[in-house]
Amino acid sequence: MEVLDRQQALVSNYEVYLVLQEEDLHHKDIKEKRKIRYPENVTTLKFEALQYLNNTACTTQTAEQLAELKKVLAEYELTKAEILQIVNLRPKTPVELHFIIEECDERFGMEDLEQLAEIVVNTLPREDDNVEEDGEEENGEEEEEEGDGDAEMNGD
Repeated sequence: MEVLDRQQALVSNYEVYLVLQEEDLHHKDIKEKRKIRYPENVTTLKFEALQYLNNTACTTQTAEQLAELKKVLAEYELTKAEILQIVNLRPKTPVELHFIIEECDERFGMEDLEQLAEIVVNTLPREDDNVEEDGEEENGEEEEEEGDGDAEMNGD
């Protein structure tokens, strides 16, 4: 088999996740009805890929959210690969966007990057975003309390 166009389409983690879930259900259904065993390496690959994807943002995404995000990102003149990485990695800060976007400093200002990060967070919300923020606030309060205690000890 010869590959004619190796970049015919880029597939997001969300799309891979949906296909793997469908295949998993299909394999289980066939296995029950026909008592057919699939090769162990295929089953292992599918299991490990699903296990990995279950720990990423794609499990909470919807097709509508991705379509909306792609529509908004089209205004920023990003490449298809950059958009795909933004969808898959869900950057929350301008620093994370610097790792994704080529020649970021030359193409975008800090305000643009902050807007991009805000768009991503608002368009692809996750339940664990709130948990992370609460955890950071609690850690900050503990550090402040420890700092006050040190000042009192040094003042005596």
